[in-house]
Amino acid sequence: MSVLSRLQISSSTQSVLLLDIDPERRLALERGLVDSGYALVEKLTDASKLLLKVQQYQPDSLVIGIDEPDTIILQQLRLIHDTCPVPVVMFAEKEAPKLIKTIVKAGVNGFVVNDIQAHRIRPIIDIATARFIESHKLRIELEDTKTQLEGRKLIDRAKGLLMAHRNLSEDEAYRAIRKMAMDKGKPLAEVADTLIDVLTLLEQNT
Repeated sequence: MSVLSRLQISSSTQSVLLLDIDPERRLALERGLVDSGYALVEKLTDASKLLLKVQQYQPDSLVIGIDEPDTIILQQLRLIHDTCPVPVVMFAEKEAPKLIKTIVKAGVNGFVVNDIQAHRIRPIIDIATARFIESHKLRIELEDTKTQLEGRKLIDRAKGLLMAHRNLSEDEAYRAIRKMAMDKGKPLAEVADTLIDVLTLLEQNT
């Protein structure tokens, strides 16, 4: 089950992976998370293992306590964002106005400066999770749209090649591609891609 599916299912207990090298701040975050009803899957002190641990535990959210964002954490967060996205909340001691765009691109959904209060942790994570869900949905929709456009381009190109090779009309070429797709039980775009390869090869050999 994807993290998006898990988050959309109501659950009394959500899992959290915590990262913080500072023992005092880590303890404050740990207490706040536990008191707020979260289940801690692990408490990390090594940022270089962040991606590995997220892949291992697949937490519902990732909470990071830090003085200020550094290269290692931002790199790990970018990898997480690209491979196994999860809601991320960062509690920082210092503001980072010059890094805000970088932090957002790295997948951080909540950035809180110098304010760890137990009663505010759940609302902060809830808001970050809602932002994550909306941005993740948009990302999926954009990817689907891109795939559909690429598929249409393949179909149009295959139609053009069929029209030239078999002297077909546009409608006839489309019906031929559709019939091949139905006969093979494959998507139109996949059949079109194969046709392009075959017809292009024929052109090269004539």
